[in-house]
Amino acid sequence: MIRHDYILEWIKRYVRWIAEITGLAQARDYEAAIRRIDMALRTLLEVGSDSVTSLTEGEIMARLTLGGYGPSVDDKCMIMAALLNQLGVVCAAQLRPEMSRDCFLKSLHLVLGFKLRDETVPLAEYTPAIEELVESLKPFELPPRTNGALMVYFEQTGMFAKAENALFAMLEGAPGHAEAIQMGIAFYERLQALDDQELDAGDLSRAEVEAGLTEITQINSP
Repeated sequence: MIRHDYILEWIKRYVRWIAEITGLAQARDYEAAIRRIDMALRTLLEVGSDSVTSLTEGEIMARLTLGGYGPSVDDKCMIMAALLNQLGVVCAAQLRPEMSRDCFLKSLHLVLGFKLRDETVPLAEYTPAIEELVESLKPFELPPRTNGALMVYFEQTGMFAKAENALFAMLEGAPGHAEAIQMGIAFYERLQALDDQELDAGDLSRAEVEAGLTEITQINSP
């Protein structure tokens, strides 16, 4: 019971901070928002807002998993994704596009990792949705591995047209990559096994599936 109360209070504290940061960003008090983000990051990761993007996703996860007593890694991931998203919003407003991109991208990777482990578990209401982060990243070219993960996520959630878009973005970012091409062929072969109603629900027709498979097979041909 004591541990449960501690976890709830820990989460509530960060939720309050995220709400404060969101309010400060909306009020365009960016310096105050950065100070609050910096405090939250130092408490969570022991790094500040000026250096958090220098950490790899692996390093972030390693820091989030430290300590056996306290909130779960999933709780920490969702809070971390929210903080990175807000830092990205503030950096975009301050005309720091590279920093903004890195924040949104790391936030997206955290949320994707969480959803791909178990798509049935809902995100916390303070955590940015994958579609929201993808929209924030529209001005930037995504790495092939990110588009690959998005393709898997969109297929799993029945958004086949978006999965196809992610597939071809991945292929454009890694032209001729054999593994990416085989991933695409397998994707279309799975879609072929679905009925027309399922395909239509995912905004992709059977004719589009056949055309996509033909196109990617031609890419794979010597």
